[in-house]
Amino acid sequence: MLAHSNNTHIFLLSFILLTILLIETACSSTVGTTFPASTSVPTFTRSPLTFEPAPKGLLTAAQVVYAQPDFTTSTLYPTGQNTLRNAGAITSDTHGGFYVADYGNSRVLHFPANGVSGVGPQADQVYGQPDYASGATHQGATGLNYPHGIAVDAAGGLYIADMFNNRILHYPQGSTIPDRVYGQPNFVSKASSSNSVRPDTLTLPQGLATDETGLYVVDSGNNRVLHYPSTSTIADFVYGQGIPGNSPSSFTTNASGAGDSGLNTPRDIAINRTGLYIGDAGNHRVTHYKFGNPRADYVYGQPDFAPTSVQANQGNAHPTATTLNNPTGVALDSQGSLYIADRNNNRILYYAPAIQTAANDPPATGIYGQPSYSTQNASTTATTFHGPGAVSVDTNGDVFVLDIFNQRVLEFMHA
Repeated sequence: MLAHSNNTHIFLLSFILLTILLIETACSSTVGTTFPASTSVPTFTRSPLTFEPAPKGLLTAAQVVYAQPDFTTSTLYPTGQNTLRNAGAITSDTHGGFYVADYGNSRVLHFPANGVSGVGPQADQVYGQPDYASGATHQGATGLNYPHGIAVDAAGGLYIADMFNNRILHYPQGSTIPDRVYGQPNFVSKASSSNSVRPDTLTLPQGLATDETGLYVVDSGNNRVLHYPSTSTIADFVYGQGIPGNSPSSFTTNASGAGDSGLNTPRDIAINRTGLYIGDAGNHRVTHYKFGNPRADYVYGQPDFAPTSVQANQGNAHPTATTLNNPTGVALDSQGSLYIADRNNNRILYYAPAIQTAANDPPATGIYGQPSYSTQNASTTATTFHGPGAVSVDTNGDVFVLDIFNQRVLEFMHA
């Protein structure tokens, strides 16, 4: 049992982070081992796409809406088969459908593929609850407690970041019962690791990603990203806690930081053959890391890696094509184009592959949700958002946006 002071500290940390999430909701209208330098990177087999983003000043319209009856409704409905409550994450599957971490209902929903425009189908699978009408928090193997991250591996297995149970659950393809847990010694414990930071513990995990080397977890409450080898629930590399990233001491610290080796409340992650893209929300930036290197090599949303380069919209009253304000979601398409959910600016920014490595803080080359790069208004239409917190792109190039405070998902279909 933890000492009383440790319990108090853990309670305060959880309370503060939960309070932040509730305040955001209220704003709505309604010892590690060496990680080899030669480790292989993901192999992508998806067909090349020619994707033209929305140019500056042009509002791209969604073709499909999920969890609402039309494009102008943002009602917070009672928990059901086709409702969301301040959902936290989204990821596409390999069949045209997607999963949503329905945060406020402590569940994950799967929505099937939709081939036509208009109102999308209702969910066809639920994880973490016994039925579609239930939304209570639970521990144990079958429960969830405010989930806030999802990933699908190459075998079709599902990973869920069970945030307030301080764990990651793995579900085999076709099953709603998990067979593996990360961050806890069993399926019953839910202790936070804020006072016992190790390579096998987690505190308020959020974003997830997988490749053939294993699992990446955004351990948000510990200001770090962990890599777990495919056969282990003990991390072997850490990003966000300085260098070298694979020494025993690297796994025992959790201070927030900036620069090229620090993170401050990271929220999401996306990976491709170039490395990791981390949504470093507290520093209002997205950082790119090469695999196995704890120092980021370039940054989006800030001019450089200086300790002072951490302000929302770089200290300006209004956004531009090079600024970010609480980026809580990142995604990549098969060509390597980057999408950032710039939540507090109520927009999704698109970066073409060619511009990404030119220099730090490249300007976005496309925008969803706003008529220009200098606006940040929230509303409920087929072309606008209210708190877009996550984004995912499927194998067809369709873009799915989790529009949190409009309690819906919008799909922008690839032509």
